[in-house]
Amino acid sequence: MERTIGFTWWVLLLFLMGTSSLQGGGQTLLDRGVLMIRTFPPEAELYLEKERLFPVEQGAEWKKYLIPKGFQVITLEAPGYKEKKLFLDITSSLEIEEKLERTQSKLKLVGETPTGRWPKAVLFHPSQPTLLVTLLGGSGIDRISFPSLTLRENIRLEASEQDFTGFVEFCLFPRRGEIWVSQMLTNEVHILELKTLKKLGTIGVQGVWPKVICTDRNERYAYVSNWESRSITVIDAESRRVIQVIPLSGIPRGMAISRDGILYVCLYEGGTIEVIDTKTYRRIKTLPFGPGAKRHIVLDEEKELAYVSDMATGEVTKVSLRTNQPLATLWVGSNPNTLALSRGGRYLFVSIRGRNNPKDYTLKGPEFGKIVVIDTETFKIVDWTWGRNQPTGLALSPDDRYLAFTDFLDDNLEVYDISELLD
Repeated sequence: MERTIGFTWWVLLLFLMGTSSLQGGGQTLLDRGVLMIRTFPPEAELYLEKERLFPVEQGAEWKKYLIPKGFQVITLEAPGYKEKKLFLDITSSLEIEEKLERTQSKLKLVGETPTGRWPKAVLFHPSQPTLLVTLLGGSGIDRISFPSLTLRENIRLEASEQDFTGFVEFCLFPRRGEIWVSQMLTNEVHILELKTLKKLGTIGVQGVWPKVICTDRNERYAYVSNWESRSITVIDAESRRVIQVIPLSGIPRGMAISRDGILYVCLYEGGTIEVIDTKTYRRIKTLPFGPGAKRHIVLDEEKELAYVSDMATGEVTKVSLRTNQPLATLWVGSNPNTLALSRGGRYLFVSIRGRNNPKDYTLKGPEFGKIVVIDTETFKIVDWTWGRNQPTGLALSPDDRYLAFTDFLDDNLEVYDISELLD
């Protein structure tokens, strides 16, 4: 992103420094360009060859450097992190953001790749070398080659002339050979063939702003949480008909269904969890875990546990499915989003957006987000890595070897090898 440096600033700098050389090399001010950089960690230092560069101006987040014009190789270094080389073409001014990888982390970066606008959820295709990404600001989903991350194809799902956006979440139906995708701005879910990703049909959910989709173990029914209408839509997966709309006491977001047909619904408004019997479509009870904004829930039925993220409190809670009581709560950071549980339930991965911009959450905030790893036995954070601007969607590969997540405000996808952690 280019930034124009004002004439007044240049005149002042020329007056103060004349035409003397800056930071060695015998070059004049006119031979230098301006590099604006935000780094995570913030204490990262810049080097040109072996010479450390010092900022001419520094704010809470951004630093300003004068760099020789032309192609330059800049090295970023910070204690406890791997150094990173930036290959930059310095002209008049350049603005960049960068992060470093922790030397002690067992999460190893495989690569990053651009996506369409506002990537939300991510899914590893269960039988193809492909990653799928929903686009909240796009006309469908992205299909990205994996692990190369070199090819990206946009699959258009919206058929109307108005070209609505708003694609939110995936739900996999492996027995049926289908993938379902929610589109909140049209109040629909789209059904894709698993092998070809060809669109098979669309269902109106009879609710407003559908978000999460989940299904029972036999894939007979689909359950859709509707944000604005505060309801759950029940769809017969075979006939693709809506058979029930269940009213709720608050705004629903994340859901999970147990093997015996108990549906757990996270309420973003109020921070409670509603428990629904899918045989009768009636609320059994409300788990009073508020106040807060419950966002996502995953189940470990072998251990009779659930894990829940809360965006308002910044916490993840371990819950007993036997007693419906919280067993432990851990603060993980500002705005935790999606959860992913490793096979066997040993590690819980959490995408954390970081602090919001005080003006609008759709603007970049004061910090990058993170991915943290919780040991579910000790319920402590045992590893983490920086994301970029608002890590949101999160998924584990079917073999538990890779982790993928979306950076919502950067239109970016990142993939990490986590096999060292799980070995």
